[in-house]
Amino acid sequence: MKKLLLILFFVLGYTTQAIADGFCEGPLGTEKAIESAAGVITFSGAEGSIGDCSFAPDEYQVTIYEMSLCTSIPTAPTTGSAYDTSTCSIVINSPSGQTVNMAAGSEVALTDFTRPPIGTYSHGHMVIGNSFGINVTKQFTNTMFRYDTGATGNYCWTLGATEHTSDFSGVPTNPTPYASCGGSGDAAPAMYTEILDAFGAGTYNYGPVSVQSGTITAYLVTDSNDRLVNAVKTADRLFGIQVFSTPVEVKPDSSSFTISFGVNQATSMQMTDKGVDDQYKVIAFGSGPFSSFMTVE
Repeated sequence: MKKLLLILFFVLGYTTQAIADGFCEGPLGTEKAIESAAGVITFSGAEGSIGDCSFAPDEYQVTIYEMSLCTSIPTAPTTGSAYDTSTCSIVINSPSGQTVNMAAGSEVALTDFTRPPIGTYSHGHMVIGNSFGINVTKQFTNTMFRYDTGATGNYCWTLGATEHTSDFSGVPTNPTPYASCGGSGDAAPAMYTEILDAFGAGTYNYGPVSVQSGTITAYLVTDSNDRLVNAVKTADRLFGIQVFSTPVEVKPDSSSFTISFGVNQATSMQMTDKGVDDQYKVIAFGSGPFSSFMTVE
């Protein structure tokens, strides 16, 4: 039977409060960041001149509450009114949330699945938690330092701390509790938790952003009223809407629905210049975009 591919691509937060658009693709002469086939990253030049560089963590943890297919665009939340998904058919409904731990190239088994009705769907929506767990050890050709200590080497890894994105302003904590660097034998990674509570100063929604199969818009909301937040450290959910570039059709003979996740852009670096060419002080690994897709057969 014919396979249909549904991409739900939601932009998550970054510790730098910026949205990455691509991979560490280089070339070093322009983007100044490139990842080898073996997964080793090379940076070049001042930190502020380095282009987008997002990559796959070893583990990426997120809590999923709801996914759906929609026959028309859902009503977005505002600070005065809740979002409305009455044009949507729920595919995943987990009121208590189901936490999944993803790795690059993996498929994750989800519960609470309902077959969508036969029909054509032009939009999708997702409700997820706004806390993201990241566990990663990454190798670099550059000399990297833990901010702001003498710990140095070609490897950096996450530490088991928790922080809101809105707290990443001004001078970072010294030494950073979020990441460390050293030799490969020194690596002791733990799950770092980032709580996305703003996309930037006073900004609680983002988009629309072009992605592989349409456009997406994301909103920080609270579960208590499903409304857009207007202050930091008040959100507990991320609500996303996607407009599909090609409508998705569920047919009478559709009998297999597989939901998979892609996390090859799910983390990036927050760092500052060391003051020596091509050396950097690492503050944290931030969360980035992940994608989920449904294969219908």
